Amino acid sequence: MVGAVPNHTSKMISIKLNNFLHRIDCKATMVGLATQHGCSLKRIRRSKNWLLMGNQSQLVEISEKIRMEKVLWIAEAIDKALPKPIYSLTLIMESTPEITVNQLMAETGCTLIEARCAIDAAEGFV
Repeated sequence: MVGAVPNHTSKMISIKLNNFLHRIDCKATMVGLATQHGCSLKRIRRSKNWLLMGNQSQLVEISEKIRMEKVLWIAEAIDKALPKPIYSLTLIMESTPEITVNQLMAETGCTLIEARCAIDAAEGFV
């Protein structure tokens, strides 16, 4: 999308996977997949919870691979933990001036007030 500002991808992100062993079929496959993509998957002390750690690009790759293997709860946990992209509403308005408020909100996830302010600023009302 035009106007998206890239997030900082070198920062390590940790994702807690609750009740990990009871919710998957094969632990070795998941640990292998994590190490294959440069992430680590480790047990949290003596609990049944595990921790998946990696940077944003690695976690996106793992999420895509896990979706193919139908382990959706892990992919959803990764998606929740990843930072949302930040959109420059003024750049979007400059590139597509005919966009509606609803389209702008759907594409960027901004609020109604933010969308209206961006449209007013692009049209010169502010």
